[in-house]
Amino acid sequence: MKISRFHFKINALFAAIVVELVAALLLVNGIAALLSARYNLQIDLTAGAVYEIGGDTKALLQALDTPVEIFVLSDEGGFTGSKYLDQAKRVLDRYPRFSGQISLEYVDYLSNPTFAVHYPELQLSHGDIIVQSGGKVRHVLAANLFRYARGRDGGITIASSRAEEAVTSAIMNVIGGEAVRIAALTGNGAADSSLLAALLADNNYEVHTVGIATARLEDYDAALLFLPTMDLSGDVVRKLEEFLYNGGEYGKTLFYTAGVAQGAMPNLDMFLSEWGVRFSDGAVFETQPERTYQFQPYYPVALFGANRYGDMLRDSSMPFLMPLSRPMEVLFTSKDGYYVETLLHFSETSGVRPAGAGSDFTADKAEIRGPMPALVLSSFNIPTAGGGLLQSHIVISSSNGIFDAVAMQNPSAANAEYLFNLLGDLVDRDYIINIQPKSLAGGTLGVTSAQASRLGVILVGILPLVILLMGVAVTLLRRYR
Repeated sequence: MKISRFHFKINALFAAIVVELVAALLLVNGIAALLSARYNLQIDLTAGAVYEIGGDTKALLQALDTPVEIFVLSDEGGFTGSKYLDQAKRVLDRYPRFSGQISLEYVDYLSNPTFAVHYPELQLSHGDIIVQSGGKVRHVLAANLFRYARGRDGGITIASSRAEEAVTSAIMNVIGGEAVRIAALTGNGAADSSLLAALLADNNYEVHTVGIATARLEDYDAALLFLPTMDLSGDVVRKLEEFLYNGGEYGKTLFYTAGVAQGAMPNLDMFLSEWGVRFSDGAVFETQPERTYQFQPYYPVALFGANRYGDMLRDSSMPFLMPLSRPMEVLFTSKDGYYVETLLHFSETSGVRPAGAGSDFTADKAEIRGPMPALVLSSFNIPTAGGGLLQSHIVISSSNGIFDAVAMQNPSAANAEYLFNLLGDLVDRDYIINIQPKSLAGGTLGVTSAQASRLGVILVGILPLVILLMGVAVTLLRRYR
C-alpha cells in the first residue's frame, strides 16, 4: 500500500508538471504570436541576408513622413512554387514592419474588377506591384522583380532577385520630386550603354536613348557618351559645349569613356584637352598579379584616389576593374576655372603597350609607365554672388570595359556601387541608394590573380603536406608508444 501510494504521488506530481509545461508552452506561443504580428522575430541566417531588406532601405523607410500604399496583384498564396517567389514575398512583408507609413495589401484583382478601374492607363498582370503616394503611381512588373540569365541549354532562368531594389526604387519615385533625366547617346560608333542604363532605370532615373546628332541635350541633366569610334563633327562638339554651359546655369554632367579600339579623333581630342585630359594610343597593362583580374594583364585593377567616393563604398577593399584601358594624361589640375581630379589611378607597376607593338613586346620595353590616371573628374566652376558655385562636370574613363558585365554584374567588384554613387553625387540626388541583386544560388568566389595563386598553393601544396605529416606523426606515435 505504501509503495502504491508513493507511485500515486509520483504520477500526480508528474502529471502536474506536464500540465504546467503545456500551459507554459501555450502562453509562450500566444505571446510569440502577438509579438510576431508587431515585430520581426525571424532571423535570416543566409549569406547576404537574402530574405531581409538592407540598411539603406530601412533608413529610407524610417525617414518616411508621407503614407505609401503597396498593392501586390495576387493573393498571398500566389507567391509560392519557387524559392525566388518566396523570397520576394518575404521581402515585401518586411516593408510595413519598418515604417508605420507603409501599408501592404495583396489584391486578387481578377475577382475584384473595381480595383483595375482606378488604373485605366496600366496593363496589369498577375504578380505586378503598384506603389502609390500623394497621387503618384509606380507600376512594377512581376518580371522586373528578378534578373535572368541564359543557361547552357539555351533556356532562361532566374539568376537573382531584385525585389527590394525594384520596390524601394518605386517608393523613392512616388515620394521624390522630379526624376533625373539622362541621355544615353548613340551614333559615331558609340558603344552600347544598356547595363548602366538598366542600373540607373532600376534606381529611379529616367534614361532615354537618343542620337547624338539630333538630341535636344538641354532637356537632360546628364549624358552618356561611351567609346565613340568615329570622330565627332564640329557641330556635335559645339552641342556638347552648349549642353555643359547650359545658358550660363551649368549644372550638367557628361560621362565619357575611351578604349583601345579608338583611332584618331582630332575634334574630340581638342574638346577633351580643354577640360584637362589627353589620350594616347596603346593599352594599359599591369605586371603585379595582385593588381589584375584572373591573371589577365590587360584587365588591371585601379586604385582609389584620396577622394570621398572611395569612402562611400560599403567595402573599399573590393577591386575596381578597368579592362582594356587606353592611356590617359592629365594636362593640368586647375586652369581658367577648370579643375581636374584623379579619382582612380593605375599603380606604379603598370605600363602601356604601344598600339603598333609586335608579338615580341615585353613589359620592360614599355616607354610609358605608371602611376597614371584611370578615371578623372573634370569640373568647370563659376563662383556666385552668394558664395556658392555653378558647376558642370565631365567624368572621363580610360576604359569602356568598366561597364561590361564582368565588372558591373560582378558582386566581388566595386564598379557598380562606385559609379552609381559618383553619378548620384554629381547630379545632386538628395538620397543615393544602391541595392544589389540577391542570389539564392551558391556563391561565387571572386578573387584576384594573386589571391587565386595563394589559394592554389595552400590547397594543392600546403594542406596535403600538413595532412601527410599528421598521418606520419600518428603512425610513429602508435608504433613507438
